[in-house]
Amino acid sequence: MFSVIIPLYNKEGSIRATLQSVRAQTFTDFELIVVDDGSTDDSFAVASKVKDERIRLIHKENGGVSSARNVGIKASQYPYVALLDGDDYWAPTFLEEQLALIEEFPEASLWGVNYAFVKGDKCEPCRQGMGDGFRGYVKGYFSSSHNDLFCSSSVVARKDVFEKVGFFDERIASSEDLDMWYRIILHYPVVYYDKVLAYYNQNAENRVAYDTDVRFPLSKDIKYYIDKFEADFKNNKDFSHFLNTLVAAELLSKGYYFGSPRDRADADHVASLLQYSDIHPKYRWFFKTPRWFGWIVYKIVSLKRSIAR
Repeated sequence: MFSVIIPLYNKEGSIRATLQSVRAQTFTDFELIVVDDGSTDDSFAVASKVKDERIRLIHKENGGVSSARNVGIKASQYPYVALLDGDDYWAPTFLEEQLALIEEFPEASLWGVNYAFVKGDKCEPCRQGMGDGFRGYVKGYFSSSHNDLFCSSSVVARKDVFEKVGFFDERIASSEDLDMWYRIILHYPVVYYDKVLAYYNQNAENRVAYDTDVRFPLSKDIKYYIDKFEADFKNNKDFSHFLNTLVAAELLSKGYYFGSPRDRADADHVASLLQYSDIHPKYRWFFKTPRWFGWIVYKIVSLKRSIAR
């Protein structure tokens, strides 16, 4: 029924609990594929000690999380793929509840549930803005005011969808999961259930915390490859407004456009790809005016917002 794919890289302190959360599922018709992405610690050895006939271990040279997920998906044998990061974990009924969603909403190709952030001894559900207990097809995903609904440990997708929209983009190391969800959402119905059944473990080793300002080079980020969606922008103006606005705003708010020479060069490349006709005119002004003048205006606006708070 389900192929559970776990990409593994240097998670020796977390992988045993992650595997146990899958083995403890109330729905037991699954295979579990662990793809070790060239770990340099004892992750592979720890995973190897977990004895379960449903577990398959694959070892590969390091190529990044997208590469590891792709290897696992291509090796999978079942029609539904469930993704789980090597340090996250599921509630015991995750697969059981996902099966219920599949049966209730069979026209979908992606089913997702809510998740919680685990940090220290706190467990905080993600506030998605869909309404408490929402359960159903997500309409107008790119024109609604909700947050991104899915994370890489909270979804199940039809395996054949990856063959149609493409596999994870191995050029991207930041927001590679969002890139995938957007491609699926553009072409297929998706379902969301506002019940916490997955846990995003921020206590784990070797992990960039979700709520930090750590940022990857633009060349490793979805923003750098925004032109891959050019045809979709023409066919879906809501999506064009959504993604182009997001990218334009982050070029400024995350410091790329006014950053190091490398950041500025990459930001100029991304700015040249934006669909300015689909976003607020202020962004065209920012990216077309001399950088020194835009920097002054940006600092003034940021100061005013800071004071207003």
